[in-house]
Amino acid sequence: MGEILRKHSAIIGGVLILGVGLTTFPGLATAGPVEEAVAAAKRDVETGRCEQAYRRLASIDGLESRARLLAGQCRIRAGLYPEALGDLDLARGGRDLTSGQVGDVELYRGVALYHLERYSEAAAALDTASGLTREAAQLALYRGLIALREGDNDRAAPSLESAARLSPRLTEPVASYYAGLAWQGAAERTKARAAFQRVIDIDGDGAWGKEARKLLESTELFPYFVRGSVGIEYDDNVLLRGDVTQIVDGNPLTNAGENDWRGVWEIEGGVQLFSDGDWSGGVTASYAGNGHYELGDLDTHYPTIGGYLANRFGPDTIGQIRYQFGHAWVDEDPYLQTHTTELSLAHTWQEAGTTVVILDALVNDLRFEPDLVADGPGGGPPAPACSPAVGVACSPVGVNENRERERDGYGLSGAIAHRFLVPVPDLIDEILEQIEIGGGYRFRFYDSEGEEWEHFSHLLSAGIEIELPLDISVATRFSYEHRDFLNPSTFPDVETVNVEYTLSNSDRSEHEVIIEGEVEKDLTENISVSARYSYLNNDSNRDAYNYDRHIVGGYLNFRFD
Repeated sequence: MGEILRKHSAIIGGVLILGVGLTTFPGLATAGPVEEAVAAAKRDVETGRCEQAYRRLASIDGLESRARLLAGQCRIRAGLYPEALGDLDLARGGRDLTSGQVGDVELYRGVALYHLERYSEAAAALDTASGLTREAAQLALYRGLIALREGDNDRAAPSLESAARLSPRLTEPVASYYAGLAWQGAAERTKARAAFQRVIDIDGDGAWGKEARKLLESTELFPYFVRGSVGIEYDDNVLLRGDVTQIVDGNPLTNAGENDWRGVWEIEGGVQLFSDGDWSGGVTASYAGNGHYELGDLDTHYPTIGGYLANRFGPDTIGQIRYQFGHAWVDEDPYLQTHTTELSLAHTWQEAGTTVVILDALVNDLRFEPDLVADGPGGGPPAPACSPAVGVACSPVGVNENRERERDGYGLSGAIAHRFLVPVPDLIDEILEQIEIGGGYRFRFYDSEGEEWEHFSHLLSAGIEIELPLDISVATRFSYEHRDFLNPSTFPDVETVNVEYTLSNSDRSEHEVIIEGEVEKDLTENISVSARYSYLNNDSNRDAYNYDRHIVGGYLNFRFD
């Protein structure tokens, strides 16, 4: 990474020094010779007369150290780093400095030391400035540059992105340019392109913009990407069964064998087919499947194929439309066909993370028909016996389960989600390297051919991901969904073998909670291992849908792009 920085050294000096701010002098009189001297000193700084600026203020009682600070900043603007460091060293410990100015002295010492290639000393000075200096953007910029030089792309990129958001006037296009290099080094091509595009938007005809354009052309958005995982997991409720017997292929399901071990795998990839200005598009595909140890009849295979068209509306806003077709098999029998169309808009705020708004439409075509439960003789109470005896309970007369439980249909939904990198306090940044939080809300309406599945739903989700030392990350996710069905269920609450059951007149209603936790360890830049636990609880007023589920597993993950 040091070689990359040296390659671009011809343009770094002339711009970085222009991002240095000027110290202020709080608490001074608002009129008179002192104010006039301060104003004149700042004019001297703007024209590069550093020694004259220093002499104007040094003769005023109580401003000696501040004069040194101002002179040091001025010399940094002029690229006179040894002289700047000398001024700033003399300003250290000055009693006339506020705590913020103490931090500014250390910050600009770090800047000078960085340009003198004394990187370990620069890092120590920046650490001292943290929490004191008011120049948060400059602090983030130089911390990111030092991390980038050390090859720590995962820490450099967020720091440089933060510098760009906090004060683009002072740090751009430098911050975004080097953020792009860091994202490249971290194999984050999409984020690298976004950073380089910001540089072009800001400095299209300048030296930075021209260099960024070259790198953008060599960093395709999706020349290709492939990612996936393989693993083994234990599921204690493979069938998602509640407490009521269900009939499949004429046979009643029982409790036996609904928990099982299985191998799982998934892979997805994409290729960009074109990129023209702000427009780009490509194709995507995926395949997910599993193989059970005992319940081989439930082995699932689900390939998909689709495409996308994206448009960049600005340096921080991207719109995309996507279509995907999927076909699933259970064992060797066709099970489901899906069509999904999604329209999304993503915007990255200067300091507040990224917001995504989504509208989508879903069409489901199930390739099987629900079984028809034998009708009872009717009459009662008391509940009459089935005639003839069928080995399970029988349904009320006239209930057509085959028609009412048909899940084919379409869904329409809208969602909003937001994710945000939380600043890590300096006291714990050696323990918690990065914290990202996120959450969202989704509303959906699903209209099924059978009345059993027509419903509205409200889904809330939240999550947190923490990056730890040794390339370890910990993530937790939580979601809550309320499904408000428009009709009663054709499943009963109570069954007695060979007896006709009754049905409730109340509409079906469900509350689903999912909690997940995952620990992941990177083995290389492209391969990691992880362990995951997931708990699902579906609380329904119909016992057939009242169940919970625990899944625990281990996985080998890969990603190439």
